[in-house]
Amino acid sequence: MNTKKITFSNDFECYYVGSKEETEYIFKEVFIEQQYLQNGIVIKEGDCIFDVGANIGMFSLFINQLQQKVKIYAFEPIEQIFDVLNENIYLHFLEKNVFLFNYGLSSENNHERIFTFYPQMTGHSTLNPGEKLVNIDAISDKLSNDVEELFTDFIKDVQQVKCQVRTLSSVIKELGINSIDLLKIDVEGEEYEVFKGIESSDWGKIKQIVAEVHDRQGKLDRIKEMLTFHGFSQIKAEKINFLPYKFVDTYNLYAVR
Repeated sequence: MNTKKITFSNDFECYYVGSKEETEYIFKEVFIEQQYLQNGIVIKEGDCIFDVGANIGMFSLFINQLQQKVKIYAFEPIEQIFDVLNENIYLHFLEKNVFLFNYGLSSENNHERIFTFYPQMTGHSTLNPGEKLVNIDAISDKLSNDVEELFTDFIKDVQQVKCQVRTLSSVIKELGINSIDLLKIDVEGEEYEVFKGIESSDWGKIKQIVAEVHDRQGKLDRIKEMLTFHGFSQIKAEKINFLPYKFVDTYNLYAVR
């Protein structure tokens, strides 16, 4: 794929593929608005962090600017995106404390799940393309012509790719993880399946959670109930109010014990 480099106003630079506009939006979301550090979420020296749905690594790069002495496990299943993630980690000399895994997390261990990969908007690549199509159909009559055209192009430029997925608990066991200080999840509709892949004996190891939740068929409430059952006392959901999410039920969910 055609890898490009972008430099932002604070002189931070990274490689990306696909849309420059999407990369700028992710940078704003992570670095400027710091959406992953709200509602009681704290990053401390020595923390163990799981970046599930790492994409090109923007979140992992941001965390390493805040705290250099952290250990990050970053998961990205789609090879074309994973290659750019790897380039960004080496660009910023983070290979000693950011560990990369070319598979996704879900409710099962499976070597051949089919992902829908959008080369022009890689952050929307998903195991659940039906949900993406429904979302876009639902909002198309409310969007400006420019935005609607952008998403029409996004839907047309699509590839089906086979990727491996594993359960979070299988990874915890294999890596010998005793504590996850922050579990960050951004998996485009597969978040409930990621939570289902956590065995009861591993829930207590997770201290904080930030997850993007696509609220379809009561998914947000089911996840909240699951987190409450497993001991999270501070849970807050905030609707994302930026296109393309403005007209769909997508939330940032924060949970702290």
